[in-house]
Amino acid sequence: MKDLSINGVILRTRSKTLGELGDVTVMGKTLTEWVADALNAPYKTVDALPVIDMCEKLRAAVDRNKTYTVILYCDAPLVPATAVRAAVEKLKAEGGSTLALPRGLVMRTDYLFNVDSLYIQDPVAKDAGEYTAVTDGESLSRITEIIRNRIVRYHVTNGVRITDAKNTYIDCDAVIGKNVVIEPYNFIKGKSIIKDNAVILPGNYIENCIIGSGARIDSSRLYNSFVGAGTRVGPFAYLRPDTVIGENCRIGDFVEIKSSIIGDGSKVSHLTYIGDAELGKDCNVGCGVVFANYDGKNKYRSVVGNRVFIGSNANIVAPVNIADFAFIAAGSTITKAVPSHALAIARARQSVIPDWQGNAYAPPSAYGAPSARPVVFDDGIIDGSATAYKKSDDSNG
Repeated sequence: MKDLSINGVILRTRSKTLGELGDVTVMGKTLTEWVADALNAPYKTVDALPVIDMCEKLRAAVDRNKTYTVILYCDAPLVPATAVRAAVEKLKAEGGSTLALPRGLVMRTDYLFNVDSLYIQDPVAKDAGEYTAVTDGESLSRITEIIRNRIVRYHVTNGVRITDAKNTYIDCDAVIGKNVVIEPYNFIKGKSIIKDNAVILPGNYIENCIIGSGARIDSSRLYNSFVGAGTRVGPFAYLRPDTVIGENCRIGDFVEIKSSIIGDGSKVSHLTYIGDAELGKDCNVGCGVVFANYDGKNKYRSVVGNRVFIGSNANIVAPVNIADFAFIAAGSTITKAVPSHALAIARARQSVIPDWQGNAYAPPSAYGAPSARPVVFDDGIIDGSATAYKKSDDSNG
């Protein structure tokens, strides 16, 4: 709950190497946002001008009816809210008008309106404990490490098992449940939520995602996606924004999914792209399947029902609907709707030409030249110098 009884002012500063310091992001928040957390009050930002009278700028930024005003520099993100509250209480107890802080000032608001001029000095606070300032890349790195450690300690204290604290990066707004295991080299970014008993194996980048209870994520990239309870993702999977994976699914290696819904219990095991599609429950998608969703101008969606089997190296050309219990034969290119319980085959029949003299890789002359007979197809003689033609008896091809 924000303290509405005080004015908050954050002074904007610049660095030659980092630019506007208040806009620099550390572990999920800008430096200004970290300082605002310490203020814990409504605030306005004002440019810091150490050699210019600040009275008018500060008067325009505060509510005169509030008794106290707290001013902090934007480059001091380590300041805790407890330090700010303690400074206000100290000023109250002492009955003074102002109280200088290493990177800021606490004052009675009426003091600001009774003085003729006010110059706020810009003290150097490189190594001032909680008030240490970001001034360059080196100090930013040190402060980032301190904040990262604070976040890790918070989660460990609350029942998260982090096996290598030095190599785990968790943004400040991430929410992680109890008994979650986080192994090394993981980046959990943004407003991600990881529910109880999930296991985050090494080498993941998870940004703004919800990971369900008991899910396992391994060496993958996940952005703005939902992963259901008990689902396994990876290794080396790529979930792009607006992807929803149901419960107890299997998303395997080198699978890319974008803006799609995968129903409970479905398996997409390896080397597959699914874009702009909806798959029902208990589907099985084979190796090398591609959902072709883009015609060069527009993108289209495909809808796949429950318990559909899609064989390896199939192409699903959107927009197309595949009904419940359909079976797509391996190597097929599906461009039309497939009804329920149907087998869909869309591929050319296999033809076999034995002893083919056109084989540059293994020329017949090297292994004994076969007798030359014309090859006859349905439309006549194709190659008089090749050998006999034989059509496969595979009626399913």
